[in-house]
Amino acid sequence: MSSKGKTDTGLSFEQSTRRLEEIVQAINSPETGLEEMIALVEEGLGLIRRSRQLLARAELKIKTLEAPREEPEPAPVPEKKQSGYDEFSLL
Repeated sequence: MSSKGKTDTGLSFEQSTRRLEEIVQAINSPETGLEEMIALVEEGLGLIRRSRQLLARAELKIKTLEAPREEPEPAPVPEKKQSGYDEFSLL
């Protein structure tokens, strides 16, 4: 996918949607012959497949942008030095 959101066919997501609407109208037209209808269905399925890929990539990008950034772990706190005596050594 290019940075302009075009599909492999050179159509943007919005252009693909408009083309799919045209395909649906043509398929529903009584003037459309069987061979042309099959070709239109094939084209439509390709556009749907590529559009779904574009949507999945866009969704992934949005999720990535929304994900909270991980804060760096705080540096470990140095332990206090003991005086050399512990509770048990005084007994």
